[in-house]
Amino acid sequence: MEQKKHTALILILFLLGIFMGAIDNGIVSPAREIIQNSFSVSKATGAWMITIYTLVYAVSMPISSKLSDTIGRKKMYIFGIAVFGIGSTLCGLSNFYGNFAFFLTARVIQAIGAGGILPIATTVIGQSFPPEKRGTALGMVGAVYGVATIVGPTLGSTIIDIAGKVHWGFIFFINVPICLITLFFSRVMEESKMKVKNKLDVLGAAILGTMIASLLYALTNMDFFDFVNSIGSLKVYPFLLVFLILIPLFILVEKRAADPVLSIRYFKNRQILTIFIIAFIVGIGMMGMVFMPQFAENTLKLKTGSGGYLITLLAVFSGVASPLSGKLLDKKGAKLVLIVGFLFTASGTLVLGLIAAKALTLLSVLLGLMLMGFGVGFTMGPPLNYLILGAVREEEGATALATMSLVRSIGVTISPSFMIGFIVEAGKNIQTDLMETLQTGFTKAGGGNMVAAMGSNGSTGSKNLFATLQNADVTTIVSQLTDIFKQILPAKVQPYVLPALTNMSAEIEKTFQHALNLGYTHMFMASAIIAGIGIVVSFTLRGKRVRVE
Repeated sequence: MEQKKHTALILILFLLGIFMGAIDNGIVSPAREIIQNSFSVSKATGAWMITIYTLVYAVSMPISSKLSDTIGRKKMYIFGIAVFGIGSTLCGLSNFYGNFAFFLTARVIQAIGAGGILPIATTVIGQSFPPEKRGTALGMVGAVYGVATIVGPTLGSTIIDIAGKVHWGFIFFINVPICLITLFFSRVMEESKMKVKNKLDVLGAAILGTMIASLLYALTNMDFFDFVNSIGSLKVYPFLLVFLILIPLFILVEKRAADPVLSIRYFKNRQILTIFIIAFIVGIGMMGMVFMPQFAENTLKLKTGSGGYLITLLAVFSGVASPLSGKLLDKKGAKLVLIVGFLFTASGTLVLGLIAAKALTLLSVLLGLMLMGFGVGFTMGPPLNYLILGAVREEEGATALATMSLVRSIGVTISPSFMIGFIVEAGKNIQTDLMETLQTGFTKAGGGNMVAAMGSNGSTGSKNLFATLQNADVTTIVSQLTDIFKQILPAKVQPYVLPALTNMSAEIEKTFQHALNLGYTHMFMASAIIAGIGIVVSFTLRGKRVRVE
C-alpha cells in the first residue's frame, strides 16, 4: 500500500510538471497585446515573447535530455522545474520592474527550464510501467498535456479578468507555487541515471542549437501565401541557408561523436522516421486549434475574447479521449489509435468547415469541437510516446522523445504562418461582399447608386473601407460601418443611407460572417487533408516494435 502511494505521488509530481510546461505558451496568448502595449513595443517586436520561447524550448529539449543521461533524470527534472520557476518569477516581476528586454530574458530562462521537464517526465512515466500498462500511463500524460495546451488561453483570459490588465504578471506568478510544491515533494523520487562514460557532445549540441534556431526563425517569418517574395526576405533565406549548410557538418560531427546529442541512426530506421513524420503532421494539426476561438466568435456572434471559454469544451473532450486512447493502446496497439485519432480529427474539421461555417449554429460547432477533441486526445501524446519508447533502448528514451518533440515543434512553428494565410485571403473579399450587400439594400430603400450618392468621397471611401474595418468583428461591424458613413457621406444623403444601414443589420452581419468563414472553411479543409495524410502514413507503421541497435 505504501509503495502504491509512493508511486502515485511521483506520478502526480511528473504530471504537474508536464501540465505547467504545456500550459505556459497558451496562457500568454490572450495577454500578448496587453504585454506589448505595457512595454510600448510594436506587434512585430511583441511577437518575440512567443517566438523566443518556442525557439529556446525546441533547442533545449534534446540537450537537456542528453544531459539527463549523464547527471541523472531526477537531477535534470528538478533543475528544469527550478529554472522554470525562476523564469516565471522574473517574467511576473517584469510587469512591475524592468523593460521588454528583461522580459524576453526571463522568457528564455523559462524555456530552458521547460526543455528539461516534458521529455524527461514522459520518459520516466512511460518506462516505470510494464509494456502491457504503458499505454494507460501515457494516456494520462496525453490527457494532461492536451488539456493544458488547449485550456491555456482560457486560463490566461480568466487570470487577466480577475487581476486586471495592468497586473498581467500574475499569469506567470501562477507557476511559482506549482514549482515550489513539486520541488518540495521531489525528495521522494529515485534517481534514474544511465551508465554514460562519454563526455557530452558539446560541439554537436552547439551546431544542433544553431540549426534549430535558424530553421524555426526562418519558418516563423515565412509567408506561405506569398512564398516567392517571402523566401527572398532577409529574415528568411539567410537563416535557411545557415540551416542547410550546417546539416552535412552536423552529420559529420555526430558520426564521430562517442555519445552524440542526436543520433543519426534514428533517421535511418524506417519505423522511427515514420513516427517523426506523424509527429510533424500532429504538430501542424495542433496549431489549427489556435484559431478556434476566433472562428467560434464569428460563427456564433460572440464578443471578442469570449470564444476561448467555448474552446474549453475541446479540452474536456480531449481530456476524456486521452485515457481512452491509452487503454486502447494496451489492447490494440498504437497504429489503430493513431488511425482512429486522425479519422476523428478529419471528421471534426470537415464538420466545422462544411457545416458549422455555413449553418452558424451552436450545435454544429459543438459537434465539430467534440470530434476534434477526440482527435487531439487520440493523436497528440500517448501513441507517439508509446511508439518511440518501444523503438529505442531504455537509456535512449529521453533523447528519442526530445527528438520527436523537436520534430513536432517544427510542425507547430510552420502551422500558424500557413493557416493564417487562409483567413487573410478571405479578409480581402470582405469589402467587396459588404459593398454589394449595402448597394442592394440601398437600392431597395430607394437611394439609387450608393457610391454615386457619396459624391467626391465615394471612391476614396470605398477603397479605404477594408483598411478601416481590419479590427472589426461580427458584433461591431454595423456600428463601425455607421461611423464610417457618417464621415464619408454628404449630409444630404445620410438620411437615406443610415436608416437603411440599420435596417440591414442582419444582412450585413451575415455577409461578414460568411466572407470570413470562407477562409476558415479553406483552413479546416486543409486540416482535414493533413489528417488524411496522417491516416495514410499511420498505415505504414509496423505492427511490431523495431528497436534501434
